[in-house]
Formats: sequence, structure tokens, C-alpha cells
Amino acid sequence: MSSRNSPRIYIVNSHQEHREQLHKVLARLYNVISFEDNQSVIEAMRLKLPDLVIVDDRVLENGRGCLTDKRNDEALSGVPFIITGNSLPADVLGPDSASELDAYLSRPFSKNQLFTRIGDQLSRGTEQAWEQLPDLEKSALQRTVEDFLVLSDAIEAKEPLNISETSESCQPLVEAINNNRIQGVLDGVKGHHNYTYVHSLRVATYLSVFGHAIGMRDDELLTLSTGGLLHDVGKMVTPQDILNKPSKLEGDDWEIMKSHVDHTKDILDRTPDVNAGIVVIAMQHHEKLDGTGYPQGLAGKELSELARMAGIVDIFSALTDERAYKPAFPAEKAFAILADLGDKMDQKLIKVFRHTLETAHVYAHV
Repeated sequence: MSSRNSPRIYIVNSHQEHREQLHKVLARLYNVISFEDNQSVIEAMRLKLPDLVIVDDRVLENGRGCLTDKRNDEALSGVPFIITGNSLPADVLGPDSASELDAYLSRPFSKNQLFTRIGDQLSRGTEQAWEQLPDLEKSALQRTVEDFLVLSDAIEAKEPLNISETSESCQPLVEAINNNRIQGVLDGVKGHHNYTYVHSLRVATYLSVFGHAIGMRDDELLTLSTGGLLHDVGKMVTPQDILNKPSKLEGDDWEIMKSHVDHTKDILDRTPDVNAGIVVIAMQHHEKLDGTGYPQGLAGKELSELARMAGIVDIFSALTDERAYKPAFPAEKAFAILADLGDKMDQKLIKVFRHTLETAHVYAHV
């Protein structure tokens, strides 16, 4: 599935079977080239810089090898590395000043852990650009992405989420919405490689803007932003092959995708102090007014205004999100698709949402 515009990743692993397995997993999403030794990858890097290098620590020659070579070469030093292995991270990565661009992933790791770490590393340039933003927009992005990583770790460990920390991370976002300063947030998240984070932050932003426009304030906005950030946490355990499949999902693949809502329910069920609004956003944003949605097939009056708003925003964000396999649709096309859904969606609320974006002066910049 990789395309010419996909990130270029180099793999370095002296074990042929492991190298080929990793290559097969990553080649579905990225442009991947594999190497079996340090010198080969350094020579390849000098010919064409990759976006990321993944190195098995057993080829690093007692902490040296290509990691040290790239750090000592000014032309290569900006390339981030992921080192996989069983060592203590500090022993391999070295001092903090030397390892700012590099990360360690301990074996054994799941596919989702690997893809999460890859997304983090590929997004470093985007996150560094946030430093140039005004403090409010910068804080909204930095605090939510930091919390998203904490959420990912908790979900991987099957631990409860810390809802109060997630709500705290959303405070700057709510403040940005109160001050009509969301454009920097929406622009800033573009180019980030953790798609579930990108989509979740955009849903949190649009849903909160929507709520603000119809009179919600304070704790209500915090519920909308927190619910938006958490609405798809079940996708953190959904296989990346399914999440990023370029063709229409059918059969078993579609059932696996739909099960992310069940995973979300499991995650929220083991988490204390989740308010009702967050649960509605997470559990009902795929329901439809005519009963054809999932997971419960709710219809009509069974769906509250909040559930209807969440469904509209989720579809709008998904359509206007850029993916590896599709460009971001312009807002005009997204609203045309929402209109074509007819009585599946609340068309009066869709008109309110459209007017909201136009009034907030973000419609043309979606």
C-alpha cells in the first residue's frame, strides 16, 4: 500500500527472518528498504536520507555502529532512529543530549506499539514546529499529544485511564475555543503521523466549537473536548492494517473495524469517574437516526442532541482528514456528503454546524 509520498523507512537487522518479517509489516504503509549491517545503511543514508531508521540493537557493535556514525555526521544527524532490543534504553541511547532524536522500543513489542512509536518519531518535525506557535495553541497541542501517549500506554497495559488528566490536557483547547483561536490548533496538527490522535483532536476541537456555538460553556465544553479526544480510544487496539486499508472495508475487515467501539466500551468500563457525556460521545458517534448505525442500532429519539452532534463531527472530520491513501476533502464536499445522508443524520444540526464553522472563520481552512 506504500506510495511514492509515504515516509521512507530503513530497517537494519542482521537476522534475515526478523528483517523480512518487519519489512513485510511496514511495507503496507511505508516505503521500506532493509539492510543487514551498519555500513550498508550509512552508505544508503548518504545517498538518500530516510525519514526514519529502525535498528536492532544487536547490530550496534556494543553501542557504536550506525547510531554513532549518524550522530557524528552533520548531514545525517537529523534522522530519527528507533532502536529495538532488550537492553536498558540509557545504555544504548546514551546521554539525553545525544538521544533527543532517538527512541528505544523494548522487545517483545506489539504491532500497535511499533506503529505508535513510528508515528511519534515521524511526527517530531511537526511537534518541533509547535514551538513557534503562540503559547495557547502550543499548549493545546503539546498537552493533548502527551496525554494521548499516556492513554496509549495505559490501554496497552490494560489499565484504567486517568480521566482527570485527560480533561486537564484539554483545558488549553477549551480556552482556545473560548477565544476563537482554533485555527493554529487545526493547522498545527496537520502532518502529524499518529492518525488516531489527529482525528481525535480534530473531533475534540470541532465538537467543542459546535457546543460553544449553541451555548455550552465551562464544564460542558470540557466534556465535549475530553469526549472527542477519547471517542476512538478503542482504535488503539485495532490492527493498523485495518485502520489504514486503502480500499473499502468489507466482511470480516468491516466487523473488526466496527469492534473498535466495543474496545472503547471495555476501556471506559474499567475506568472510574467517566461522566455520561463522554460515554455518549464514545459509544454513539456511529449511530444513525434511521437505526442503521452501530453498535446498538439506536434510532430517532433514542439519540440525544449530543449523540447527533458527535456523529456529524466524526463524519466531517474523517472526510476532511488527510490519510496516507486519500487527500483531505474540502469542507464543501464533506457537507455535500453529509447532506446526501438524508434522514440518517440530523440535517438541521448539520446546517448549524456549517454556519458555526463559517462564523468561526475556519470553513475555508479546513
